[in-house]
Order: sequence, then C-alpha cells, then structure tokens
Amino acid sequence: MKKLWMLLVSVVLCFVACDMPATGGNPGEGSPCKGVTQNHANKYYFDLTLKCRYRGKCDAKLFFDAGYYRDSLSSRCFSDYELDFVTTETSKKVLSAKEYNVPFESDDHLRFSLIDINNVEKKYDIDFSGIINSYTVRGDSVDVNVMKGCSFKLYYCNKEAVYGDQLLDGKYTFLATEGCDKESSYRCLWHNQGPFQKDDLNISATIYWKK
Repeated sequence: MKKLWMLLVSVVLCFVACDMPATGGNPGEGSPCKGVTQNHANKYYFDLTLKCRYRGKCDAKLFFDAGYYRDSLSSRCFSDYELDFVTTETSKKVLSAKEYNVPFESDDHLRFSLIDINNVEKKYDIDFSGIINSYTVRGDSVDVNVMKGCSFKLYYCNKEAVYGDQLLDGKYTFLATEGCDKESSYRCLWHNQGPFQKDDLNISATIYWKK
C-alpha cells in the first residue's frame, strides 16, 4: 500500500511539473516551461509607452508578450518568443518581455510586421494620431478628445481622471489658467487589435499640452 501511495505521489508531481508554468526557483534548475520559440503565438499583448513633447515628436517604446506556448509533439512549453521585427526603417530580431524603441511614421501611425521562423507575417498598422493630437488649445480653453477605452488625467489642479466611455461625445474641456501641470496622462486599453483581431494593446502616453 505504501509503495502504491508513493507511486501516485510521483505521478502527480510529474503531471504538475509538465503542465504548470514555471514559477521561478534557483537558476539552472531547468524547467519544461523555460525556453524560446520562434513560432507565432495565437495572441499577443502589447504595451506601448509614449512621451510626446509639446507640438513635437513622440518617443515610443514597445513591449510584447504572449504567455506560454506548448509544443504538442514534445510536450514542452516556452515562455519567450523570438521573432523578426520589420518596419520601413529597420529589421531586427526581437525577444518577448523586452522593451524596444519603435518609430512612428509621418502620419502618426505605427506600422510593423512580426515574422516567425516559418516566414508567416503578422502586419500591424496602428493609428495613434487621435492620442498624439488629442488636444486643441482655444485661447484659455483646452479641448481634449478622449477616445473609447481611454482615460485622460491632469496633475496638480484637483482634476479627476476622465474616461472616454463616460463622455457623451468624447470631448473634455479645461481652462489653461487653472494651474494644471503641462504634463498630462493619456491611457488606453484596446482589445481585438492586429491582423486577426485577437491582440491586446495597452497604451501609456505622456503628453505635454503646453511649453
């Protein structure tokens, strides 16, 4: 009976080790869920950080991840993705869970492709013009277009964050004389992005609305 119990414990431990994601531990221990795949994931999670100077260009950094990938033939899973990142200006290998500088085109779009080892290409064309050009100054008034799935926040002037989903027409107005800081925050979470409308895009933009 004792031997049977020990056998059952071993089977359970083996099952857990093979099917659960890696949760850390000592370096070099080895894990069936640690590795790199060059195949596409079904869904990507993108984080884009923007810093837009007053009436100037925006610096942008892109981070992507995709969770875990399981190889059904070898029963291994991988926690990192290595793909080719291609734009009109650059082509390079990128690894998931790392941050990369990315270029905007003149129309404030971010266009790039992710290509896997099988030469399967996923093309992205994301329009950020609504964020970059979200505000209009009219004398002492500043109009901000807050899109669906986005929020806008001013600092140092007792203003609460406003949400595009809660605005009737997406328009929010404040006075330039209210003492708000020149730095504002524009945040968005957009679902169903990408060529197959499966990806999530989280945007964190810092926009300077005055000098």
